[in-house]
Amino acid sequence: MKVVKLDIKDKSYKIIIKTNVFKDVVSHHISNYKNSKAIIITDKNVAKYYKQKFTFLFEKSKIKNQIIIIKPGEASKDLVLIKKVAEKLLKTGVKRNDVIYALGGGIVGDFSGFLASIILRGIRFIQVPTTLLAQVDSSVGGKTGVNTVNGKNLIGSFYQPSAVFIDPNTLKTLSKKEFLSGYSEVLKYSLINDKKFFLWLDLNYKKINSRNPSTMINVISKCCIKKAKIVKIDEKEKNYRMLLNLGHTFAHAIEKDINYKIRHGEAVSVGLLMAIKLSILLGITKPNIYNLIESHYNKLKLPTSLKSLDAKRKWLPKSLIRNMLSDKKRTDDNIKFILLKDIGKAFIKNKVNKNKIALAIKEFVND
Repeated sequence: MKVVKLDIKDKSYKIIIKTNVFKDVVSHHISNYKNSKAIIITDKNVAKYYKQKFTFLFEKSKIKNQIIIIKPGEASKDLVLIKKVAEKLLKTGVKRNDVIYALGGGIVGDFSGFLASIILRGIRFIQVPTTLLAQVDSSVGGKTGVNTVNGKNLIGSFYQPSAVFIDPNTLKTLSKKEFLSGYSEVLKYSLINDKKFFLWLDLNYKKINSRNPSTMINVISKCCIKKAKIVKIDEKEKNYRMLLNLGHTFAHAIEKDINYKIRHGEAVSVGLLMAIKLSILLGITKPNIYNLIESHYNKLKLPTSLKSLDAKRKWLPKSLIRNMLSDKKRTDDNIKFILLKDIGKAFIKNKVNKNKIALAIKEFVND
């Protein structure tokens, strides 16, 4: 078992990482919220594997519980659905001391966190992430959000969970694509500020690929520690936390261009390489850094080009740049990037020539 503590000004909470963690979730509820109802929000895919086991443990301990099942996919991150679920909870008598449990991936976490932040002006919620992407990234740090026709997560809040419970055994039910989608976020952490971690990942790629539980506990805890440190310094993403967006300026543009028909982590995989290629074109980093990272990609069979995301699509640099200009993180007329000087040395670049951006994108169109 690994325990990571996230300390911020107004709230601190623990991230518990261990196998068979569902029992610990219920024990935590009994110890801290004994007279509170457990409101479990999950999606149809996750419910198939864990609904019965999770609810049984609450019922066995005579804890009142209510389950809400949403459809999987970005379409569920919708204000109309949020209102519908909120109305249902209000009708069934939700109280301020009740607890929402987000059982699922990043979409369930975003949905549950946003709902918890607005219903009755805020009730507790606990993250129980079941995908690698959610375990290493989206379940920690308090970002919540829903989508609009103008883009992802344009309506949301910073609302920290009361705890996070992570079981690496849930990774066994993920498809290969889903697992690797999450791994792109793991790789991101190593590239931001930890070259030793990158080299360790490269050395242990076979154990990672096989989802070895002890290896994955180490991977997940390392990422959670890194994110906790960054969030402690800059909870509301005013400056330093922006480093966590390495590869994401490109990734968000890719997702929007393809109408969110690919996994977020797949776009991040290509986005990371684009950011490194842009760093080379700007003379900030050396080509051998790209080669080293690409070699790691090939070992794990991560996507390395836009064609690998959608072979039939005609990808246009100008379209992706236009998407970047509408990104919610942009504060002025300049596109902000996180770039690399070296593996483990990421930094924020405020102004980048659009011609250089287009050149970087072109490298990935026909690759």
